[in-house]
Amino acid sequence: MAERWYVAHIFLKPDTYAQRDKVLVDTIEPIVERLEKAGLIENFHFLFEPNLEILFRVRLREDALLDSVKSIVADGLNSIANLCAKMDYEEGYAGEGDPKADWSFGTEGWELAQKFMDIGSRITLLTRNVAMGRKDISSGRLDSLFTPEKLVHLLLNQCGQGVLEESKFHSLAAIERALFGFRVFQRLEQLEKVVQKLTEQPPR
Repeated sequence: MAERWYVAHIFLKPDTYAQRDKVLVDTIEPIVERLEKAGLIENFHFLFEPNLEILFRVRLREDALLDSVKSIVADGLNSIANLCAKMDYEEGYAGEGDPKADWSFGTEGWELAQKFMDIGSRITLLTRNVAMGRKDISSGRLDSLFTPEKLVHLLLNQCGQGVLEESKFHSLAAIERALFGFRVFQRLEQLEKVVQKLTEQPPR
């Protein structure tokens, strides 16, 4: 059966983006709790996207009513309408497991990636709750092992990377992220399109 997702694109304002952690723990987390209590979703995740966007996705259970999910999400997000430049909703997201697509995790890989993003989102919610004093530090030792650095290290270690390989990974990742941040790849794609158009023009 095809996956069913409901997606909210939450665009915060420039002067409210600093409140994104509160949006997570005061709005998204309660929405997820309501959806899970009602037995409506398989998993969820959120991602921080460009343009001050929080991308919030929930995967519906096979027997879940979409209208029920939409109602709970809308009810929760209404509380932060004043923080947002706009909110868009999407029902056509089909996941990223199509093995024939250009960008895909693969069928089994996508199922695991969903769990990975779900766990990552829950980890973030716990770290924010502890950092904001909503939960005791005994719940997540931010002063010890429960840190993004340690968790990334564990993942790379499980991939079989030693100290030198892990160092190389971080070095290359830093370069790639810097190039992405300066939009070098975007400019190269634009240049490639220009060159392609020029080469397609018939000779005079």
